[in-house]
Amino acid sequence: MRFLVECENFFSQTLDVVLSSRQGDGTQGGVFHFLRHTRPRMEAEARHESRLRMLSSTAPIFTDLSSATARALAGYDRAVGRALRSADSVESMRDSADGGQFTYASRLQVGTKAKAAALQGFQNTLSYVQTQEAGLLHAEKVYQRMSVLSAQALDPLLDDSLRQSLNLEFQSLKGELETMRAQDFQGTYLYDDMAAWTVQFVDFSDGLDESQTPTEVDSDGTKRWISSADVLYSSGKITLDVNSGRAAERYYVKQGNQVIFDSGSWKTEGNAYNYDFDRFVIEFAPGQDTTFEFVPMDTAGSSSSPNSAFDNEPYYLSQLGVGSTAELLGQTYVHQGNVTTNPAHSESTVISIVVESTTLFQATAKYEQTAPSNYVSVGDHSLDASAYLEPVGFGVLSGVSIDTFADASSAMDSVAEEIEGIGVQMGKLSANLAELRIATERASQHVSAGRRGLARMTEALLAEESTRLTKAKIKMDQRTSLMVQARNLGADLVKKLL
Repeated sequence: MRFLVECENFFSQTLDVVLSSRQGDGTQGGVFHFLRHTRPRMEAEARHESRLRMLSSTAPIFTDLSSATARALAGYDRAVGRALRSADSVESMRDSADGGQFTYASRLQVGTKAKAAALQGFQNTLSYVQTQEAGLLHAEKVYQRMSVLSAQALDPLLDDSLRQSLNLEFQSLKGELETMRAQDFQGTYLYDDMAAWTVQFVDFSDGLDESQTPTEVDSDGTKRWISSADVLYSSGKITLDVNSGRAAERYYVKQGNQVIFDSGSWKTEGNAYNYDFDRFVIEFAPGQDTTFEFVPMDTAGSSSSPNSAFDNEPYYLSQLGVGSTAELLGQTYVHQGNVTTNPAHSESTVISIVVESTTLFQATAKYEQTAPSNYVSVGDHSLDASAYLEPVGFGVLSGVSIDTFADASSAMDSVAEEIEGIGVQMGKLSANLAELRIATERASQHVSAGRRGLARMTEALLAEESTRLTKAKIKMDQRTSLMVQARNLGADLVKKLL
């Protein structure tokens, strides 16, 4: 600013000299004298102004330093990113633009993660098996106490009140067993009824004879024949053979108070004694849908010979809502046509077969214990790390009491069988634990090997990226330092010059 003021004064003085010379004041040579003495000062002022422009914030040097610093910062950011990704072999191979190495690293990483997930599953399953073991050991203690109570109740001179007290404790222990049997671990049942030591078969047919007095009779004349039994388990298979004749009857199965299978109104050919039976094979278990399979039969009732034809075909096709017998063979259903089902539960082991009829009928029903279904498979066979665990279970002594001397004697035998069964179940658990530990060790080795392989792919890369990061940081620090020094120097010089 001072430079501009002096320039203005200079031109003003020059103009005065020129004007004076033109007026003939005899000072024509004064112009040249003025220029000769003033020019050096003007040149010095010009150099000073140039230096000021070089130190201003818009000087080219600061633009160059800013660009260099920005490039150094960007390089440092890239180096930081590469250094961070150097611990990840897949990302490192992606940065290296090596397609083969990238594909190999990706596959190895996916396989290692899958095996690590399987290893976590093995650890959860180990907790599951250990919980089963603890439950079986507790069940054994309960059985031992029930054995003592049964032995005490075998005393023929035992007072009735004391016997009743022993029976109350016995029933309370049975309730404890039923509660344990229904327990689960993270949504998976710990025990499977069908894996228990005792095997059960029950025939309900004796109570399904229409020549006997019905169990119940409604006011409208509907009669019910009910055959009930404690099958000891809350799951199993029931084979129900029915023959209604052309007057429809209803056949249903109850577990406790809940209907788990209902045929609806069901007709067959003839009068229930002349033509074929129809068969329903019903399977049920807690936590699963109750299913049935319809099996057409050529039994010819009780008076005719089989004729190699399904006499009831027009009826069962209509009642099931299917087009042909071929569609039925080997099929299982939850609901189909008139027939409906409901899931079973673990609250009762009492099964009732009920026939509602107003005319003649024939029916037979048999219960059998099915194979265990609560198998647990963990891991993946394709990963060479898997375990398949056998289900375990125990009986709850449903229907057993020590209320009388005879009952106590029978209970003693039943409890002894269950105690023996606990030994069998513990043997299964030992095998399950051994298989689980082997699979866990195998999966752990696979995971460790995969991680070592991935680490080896990035060992040299990590050192290289660390060196690159250090160089980038040094370069960035240098550029930043130069920029700061330049700005500080300019400010100091301006202060001194001004």
